[in-house]
Order: sequence, then C-alpha cells, then structure tokens
Amino acid sequence: MTEFNQLDWQRTNLDNIEEAWQGDLWDRRRLGEQLTNYVDRLQCGAVLALDARWGEGKTWFVRHWQKHLENEGHNVIYLDAFANDYLDDPFLTIAAEISQAFKRSNEIDVEEIEDFNSKTASVLISLASIIPILVAKAGLHWVGLGGAGESFREVYENGKEVYDVASDEIAGKIKEQIEKKIESHHVEKETIQDFKKELAQLAEKLDKPLVFIIDELDRCRPDFAIRLIERVKHFFDIPKIVFVLVMNRPQLLQSIKSFYGYDSEIQGDYLEKFVDFTIHLSIEADSVERHYENILCTRQIS
Repeated sequence: MTEFNQLDWQRTNLDNIEEAWQGDLWDRRRLGEQLTNYVDRLQCGAVLALDARWGEGKTWFVRHWQKHLENEGHNVIYLDAFANDYLDDPFLTIAAEISQAFKRSNEIDVEEIEDFNSKTASVLISLASIIPILVAKAGLHWVGLGGAGESFREVYENGKEVYDVASDEIAGKIKEQIEKKIESHHVEKETIQDFKKELAQLAEKLDKPLVFIIDELDRCRPDFAIRLIERVKHFFDIPKIVFVLVMNRPQLLQSIKSFYGYDSEIQGDYLEKFVDFTIHLSIEADSVERHYENILCTRQIS
C-alpha cells in the first residue's frame, strides 16, 4: 500500500490571535493600517461595508485587524451575526455588546453604564410591546403544522380547543396593544431620543472611535440581516462609533431580492440607504498565481 506524506496543516485559531497579521500572505496588513488611519478620522461615526466574495479572507482580515486595533488602543467589538440570527430583533445584542465595551473602557464610570442599560431596556420594551402576543398566537399554529416533536404535538392537540376559544380574546388583546402603542407613540420617540443621547455622551468620552465589526452578515436570514442593518442606522448612528459590516454584497442583495422582491437593478441598491462607504476586499487577479505558489511552498511536508 502506497504511503503518502501528510501536510503539516494547522487550522488558524482566529479567536485567540497572539500576533496581528501573522501569516499574512495576501499583504492585508497594508489595508488594515490604512483603514485604521481612516477610522481614526471618523469622529462623526459611520457605517462601512467590507465587501468580498466567499473564500477571499474576510473573516481572517477583520479578526487580525481587530487585534491590530486593540494594539493601537481602540475599543473593538467583533460580532458573528450568523451565530445570533436565531433572534427576532438584533437591537439587544448590539446594545449589550456596546455596554460590555464601555465596561472595558477606563473613560466611562459604572453608574453611567447602568443608566445606559436602563435606557436600553426602555427601548427594548417599546420595540417588543406586542411581539409576545403575536409569537404566542403564531407559535401554536407552528406546532400544529409540524414544527415540533411528538411531545409538543400532544400539548398542541390538548390545548387546541383552549386556543380556539381564546383566539378572539387574543385578537382583542393585540388590538388593545396596538391602540396603546398609538397613544404612547410620542413617549416612545422620547425614549429613543434619550437612548441615543445617552449613547452619544458615553461614546464622546472614548479617546478613539469605537469600532464595531459585524461579520457573516450574508449568511444570516435575510429578514434578520436587514433588520440588523436598519437597527444600526436608526439607533446606533452615533459620533465616534464606526460600524464595519462584513458581507458578500451581491449575495446579500440577492437574498433581499428573493425575500422582499426588492430588485436593486430596478429600484437601486438597497444597502446604499444604510452604508456610507464600501471597501472591496478583492484578490488581484495578476497576483493569485504568485500567492498560491507561495502558500503551497511554505507548507511543511512531513
């Protein structure tokens, strides 16, 4: 039997990078340094998009850039959006990550962070005021349509009669909640304004802009991805906070088209409504062969 030498291949641990840009075969450090200088000048805040196709090293780049930014004294947040797209609303995740970043900062007091968390809770309550009722009603139908195992199905069958009786009552509750929401609309607007004001005051205390990297956006459910982008722009578009949305832009636009029927070729690029600037992380065609040769030659064979 023929024996083959095995490549001494070690998968990169991107969660525990010890040295930024180690193994940088594509010269990404140059872009990272340029981007750092650019971010440092964005005192007004911004939403940037980092666009590249699958397999072109988006995650490798942003994780090493994260380490580079931390070495430069930046507060940095890295969020895997795909790992969180089981949630209905990403608002809480974004706010919680920012709160933790503030806690790690020496410029912000604990009492101020607690006040920010309190205002975050108020906004969340406002956003989710009718969601529990809607979910409860839809959830029973979901179980009945085969969305759960036999034990849940048994509960559904036993509770179906109760649900049918309570259906009108649930609809009445939803109507009541919507009416209350209309009446309290001005209060909710003030709550959101207070939240953004508090966030802006805390971010202003940071020595350098807070960089919030959101990765794997194109792998998320389309509704979650769009809601996340909308939440960023409407609630967190604050001076000294820079969001970097990592995506395969054509794929994300295709998902938007498939899910919402929004055709960017006819109606314009939907993402331009939310993104201030796009950076294309592409691999130069004339350098591919040279770099692949470098990769293959530098792997040790045992």
